[in-house]
Amino acid sequence: MKNNTAISAHIRVLRDGESADRMAAAEALAAFGPAALPALTEALGDADPRLRMWAAYTLGMLRDPRAIPALTRALDDGDPGVVKWAAAALHRIRDAAGGCGCRFC
Repeated sequence: MKNNTAISAHIRVLRDGESADRMAAAEALAAFGPAALPALTEALGDADPRLRMWAAYTLGMLRDPRAIPALTRALDDGDPGVVKWAAAALHRIRDAAGGCGCRFC
């Protein structure tokens, strides 16, 4: 329960904080590892594009392949910042896994 409260607090900072605070919150969320995954993937569906963008960025920091379906859906987001960070996150996950398995990686 303590982790959920802390994760929720960091999600609020991603939504409403200043840029430096958002960066610190993203790093703190990434430190939670897989425990932060549900909150971050849910944040990709938020109405606020800034939160969606920061959620995508943070999911990239986690490098957890379980985020791939949510990040793939985020590639169709109407906000170009969200799309940019979702693509970057997918690249980070792919790179952490040693490539995607195609003949080009």
